[in-house]
Amino acid sequence: MDVSIRLSAQPGALVDQLLPLPEVPSACLGFDALLACRLARARINLNRLERDTGSRDHSALAAARVEFALAARALADDLIARGLHSGRDGD
Repeated sequence: MDVSIRLSAQPGALVDQLLPLPEVPSACLGFDALLACRLARARINLNRLERDTGSRDHSALAAARVEFALAARALADDLIARGLHSGRDGD
């Protein structure tokens, strides 16, 4: 079987093929960008404070943990409101 000859006959055949869309619920495709940015900023701030062991400010660290939890909850609430949870484990 001469596979190399058949593949070299069409060098660009595979390059221009579109990949199939992943199986992602439609609710994930349009989640609120502001909520996602809030969550990302909260996580970055929490990471920074957790790494800063030299001048650990426990009240700032606690506040960052609370903000991260609130941001995650807000994003989850938005996804639930869009119907992401429906049809899974009886939620």
